[in-house]
Amino acid sequence: MPIIRCRQYMLIILAGVLFAGRAQAQGPAITLTGWFACHKCSTDRVARGEIRPTNPVCSRECIEKGDEAVFLSEQGKQLLKVKKYDWAPEDLGYHLEVTGTIDRAGGTITIDSVKRLSFNGSSCARPRGTTKR
Repeated sequence: MPIIRCRQYMLIILAGVLFAGRAQAQGPAITLTGWFACHKCSTDRVARGEIRPTNPVCSRECIEKGDEAVFLSEQGKQLLKVKKYDWAPEDLGYHLEVTGTIDRAGGTITIDSVKRLSFNGSSCARPRGTTKR
């Protein structure tokens, strides 16, 4: 019986250590500015250092087809996969201020709040003027 109880204590201690390590990896909540986009259309651009809004129509279509929503951070010049925020498609094209917790190891952000600053949709999303031929 004492061996079983010892194993139970060891499992509890191990779970506590793992949980504490995960909490430290995420860090405190921070506020960033940037844009929501789809992973498919943003990855190459961010790799080239281009942090700017994507076409909201294209991004919405990609997300609706199952692509991951991402946040393009102006401060970190990085792409962060969005966790626990299902309304990202509604905020596409807006310059945003988000508050959340970043998991640097996983490259994700858990969104706590979103504030729309302005509509900065890409020029591709704006209606085209008529051209005379």
